[in-house]
Amino acid sequence: MTPPALTGVLVLPVLFAAVIGLATPAILRALPPPVDEPGADPYRRLATPGTAVAVFALVAAAATLAVAAAPASSPAWLGLAGPGVLAAVVDARTGYLPRHLTRAAWLLTALGLLACTAVAGPWPLLRAVVGAASAAALFWLFWRFGDGFGFGDVRLAPVIGASAASVGWPVLAGALLLGGLLGVAWGITWQALGRGRAFPYGPALVAGPFLALGASLLLPEASG
Repeated sequence: MTPPALTGVLVLPVLFAAVIGLATPAILRALPPPVDEPGADPYRRLATPGTAVAVFALVAAAATLAVAAAPASSPAWLGLAGPGVLAAVVDARTGYLPRHLTRAAWLLTALGLLACTAVAGPWPLLRAVVGAASAAALFWLFWRFGDGFGFGDVRLAPVIGASAASVGWPVLAGALLLGGLLGVAWGITWQALGRGRAFPYGPALVAGPFLALGASLLLPEASG
């Protein structure tokens, strides 16, 4: 790997993660309460240095994987690797996927996809649009007719679909499959610990695309 490429893989993701990590306490303090619990304040208590460090580490790992495994499509992963990871951390601690973080993930994903067209042409963008619509429809059906899904998962699904599909259809399929399997395993563990039926699905939902991206890095012929 040439020095400029190595710089892109190591330095840029760390800088991105540093921005997200440093901003995490202020973001958490500024988030409005959940719509269904206007009197609650579940996010402010997470605005600690420990949360900021954890978010920095997770975002750095996620962004580095995106740059290493899919350099041409990596801008499309900004929303998922940044606000998406932060939303997953919040969901794991509170059971809520803040809508403002989801909207920030939408915006960064859209801007990243536009940047991708300058490098890789229109195909990543076209795949991302189809992937976003497919994932949103799938999770809407789960939310509408299933049990245990919150609408926050539906809001985040287009980011999952767009990011994964920008790399290829196998990565999209792997993201949904691996995220689903991880969610099932986490749900079984959650209930075995006696914490009730409802559990935060956001962390599994966000982890799925990165697991699929890691698999594509190990098996590049399967990335599509």
